[in-house]
Amino acid sequence: MLDPKGNAVKIILLFGSLSCLTNFQEGYSNSYPNTAYLSFKDYINQSYIDRGNAEGLREWQFTWLWSGILNVWFLGYLFGTFMTPFLTDNYGRKMSLLIANIVSLIGTLVATSSIFLRWPELLFFSRIFASSSCGLSFGSLILFLQETTPTKQRGLTSFLSEVAFIATNVLGMGFGMDVILGKHLDGLIGIGAIPGVLAILVTLPLKETPKFLLINKNNRHLAMESLIYYRGEREDNEKVLEEMLKESDDKVGMPLPRALKEVFARRHLRKAFIIGVLSLQIVVGIWPIIYLSTDLLEAHFSSEVAQFSSFGFIFANFLASLCGMFAVDRFGRRPMIILFGVLNTLSLSGYILFDRLSAFVDHGFSYGCIVSLVAYGITYGAALGPIAFFITSELTPQRFRSLVQSMVFAFNTANNFIVGFVTLPAYKQFDVWSFIPLFIVPSVLCIVYLVRNMPETKGREIHQIVEHLARTSSLDYSKIRPNRSFAGSITAVEDDKSYGTTKL
Repeated sequence: MLDPKGNAVKIILLFGSLSCLTNFQEGYSNSYPNTAYLSFKDYINQSYIDRGNAEGLREWQFTWLWSGILNVWFLGYLFGTFMTPFLTDNYGRKMSLLIANIVSLIGTLVATSSIFLRWPELLFFSRIFASSSCGLSFGSLILFLQETTPTKQRGLTSFLSEVAFIATNVLGMGFGMDVILGKHLDGLIGIGAIPGVLAILVTLPLKETPKFLLINKNNRHLAMESLIYYRGEREDNEKVLEEMLKESDDKVGMPLPRALKEVFARRHLRKAFIIGVLSLQIVVGIWPIIYLSTDLLEAHFSSEVAQFSSFGFIFANFLASLCGMFAVDRFGRRPMIILFGVLNTLSLSGYILFDRLSAFVDHGFSYGCIVSLVAYGITYGAALGPIAFFITSELTPQRFRSLVQSMVFAFNTANNFIVGFVTLPAYKQFDVWSFIPLFIVPSVLCIVYLVRNMPETKGREIHQIVEHLARTSSLDYSKIRPNRSFAGSITAVEDDKSYGTTKL
């Protein structure tokens, strides 16, 4: 019933639904704290009053505690990211998604219980638990999407993962507003159990990716069934499987320490890792913005205006991501990530400028902060965020794809934790000037590197991209054009080697 069999509309509907349900936990639970900030503040303070602290928490105590509750997410996420190569390469992409969705549902139930029991400590623990599932599901989902769709649709389906994340951000910020569920934290958190159950039900009937079944499980019959399930009956299906078999080599079962050593020893793998890390570094500011935009805007506006402005920011982000999803396979990854990276950095710089003008010149300039915030969301959603999260998988051969992608996500997660944890205290201490060393300067340096070193991947088989990275050290990547002659012959076949399984 769910099998798309190569139908483009069914592919988008199936993978769009899977992406939304799988990413719901991460997007939703990290956005409702933004607009429901004051309700969480009252909940935490009241819990301490009920336990004998008559005056509740002081402002600085709450600032650090709240920052800890929000950013502990990245510690659990890091654990899930570390587990991704082992689980996906040994038990499959589908099974990894299923495990992640089950753990995510348990995390939602624990978080809901923390509200009824008035234990903020349990909320802290539940975020570690839930985030570990998201670290696993995010990497697994990208691998699943890329291995089940043809090359010509690879960019679109990969974009779906981040579009779904942004869509759940919209729901989270919307539901967190006082006029909806912002005053009812039990319902605000508990409603996440519904998509949690649906995610499990949608994942169960899906088939494993054909590449995993053929290479890792050595089961040609099941691989053919999977290929037909996702891409339909085609005359070249046998040829596709034969090409996939060429990807298997003696690297199957390579011990993890040796695999890590090879990543840093080989120039093309090392460069893919660096490009992935720096692409995500540009968007590191999205997490503090998602968490704190309402709090930031309350420096200039009422709580109600700040909430609606934050919702406008995330909604514009979502609309832009829909446009970007259909543009990425037309205009390419390289020009889009560089252009929107520059515009994104300028948007955040504009926020700093208008914030200072409103403080020292005229309050009317504060509306420029809202415009800058919305522009930040648009530039993130249209290209920068989605491409940054899937570009690594297009730069690495099959046998190292899961590992390198997980390494990039792990580095980014650790960076997000450090930057996210200090952002609110730094803002309280140094105001918007803290954004310059935290976000602006690193983004500029990263963009300069990407301009010089990032290749175009649109319409190119992955083995072609890897070959360019491997044989060139200083290549003008802006001159590389998609190879259209190969793309029309065999769909979704990468002529690279398979990484097989990862042993811990």
